[in-house]
Amino acid sequence: MSDGTELRVLRTKADKKSRNGYTLFLIPGWNSAVPSWDILLMEAIHYFDTIYFESREKFSSKLNWKTKNTLDRISEDVAEVVHHFKLDEEKLVMLASSWGDIFLADALAKKKINPHVTFLTGVTAKLTLPKGTRHIIPFIPPFTLNILKPLLRWWLINKKSENEEQAQKNLRNLEESDPRKWKKVVKYSTGYQWDTYAKIEQNIVIAGAEKDKMHSFTESQKIVNLIKNVTYIDMESNKNVHSKTMITELRKHPESM
Repeated sequence: MSDGTELRVLRTKADKKSRNGYTLFLIPGWNSAVPSWDILLMEAIHYFDTIYFESREKFSSKLNWKTKNTLDRISEDVAEVVHHFKLDEEKLVMLASSWGDIFLADALAKKKINPHVTFLTGVTAKLTLPKGTRHIIPFIPPFTLNILKPLLRWWLINKKSENEEQAQKNLRNLEESDPRKWKKVVKYSTGYQWDTYAKIEQNIVIAGAEKDKMHSFTESQKIVNLIKNVTYIDMESNKNVHSKTMITELRKHPESM
């Protein structure tokens, strides 16, 4: 990245016989690992050239510790990757989830990129954090995360997982955490981003999942009402969002939009 930070980006070409000419750019949620998206990715690569983007909080990143990791800086990462690979934005399909929605929304609102269509899943106006922690995170030392892990495990299993499968994914994300990176990235990104979504003018498809406990369904409906050019589809559950069904929905839209 232009600030000296290094991010890992995984790239796969689609099958020659079934490719549709579009590139799918996947931005997963907070510390989300590749195996969380395996089923979806293995379906996607039949049709799409695929970019899997790992953002700054993830274990794979090599941060420039002097950087202030504001949303503007993090959204710039997305634009820099798009430009680095010389991706044709008229053939670019963005797919983001949760935390990825937040900084992708910043990139779209500031017109840093102009993809053909963007799918937002697990859409949220703020980073999901345990109640009461939002205002103290900038001030607590990173090792506090390790002390709080038993509490966080309980919170993820009992409050933020719709089933055992999602619980295991959430726990893996926690176990692969890097407390120093988490604090450096979350420090400037704890607030609500309603205004950011309201400024988006590009084509957006929001995939809702009412059963998903990690993301507020009420928040997602409010965001639907904020965006001008938006289509809403009901995916019912977090499991469906991470499945082949999500790729079926993606394939419906590039030609029609």
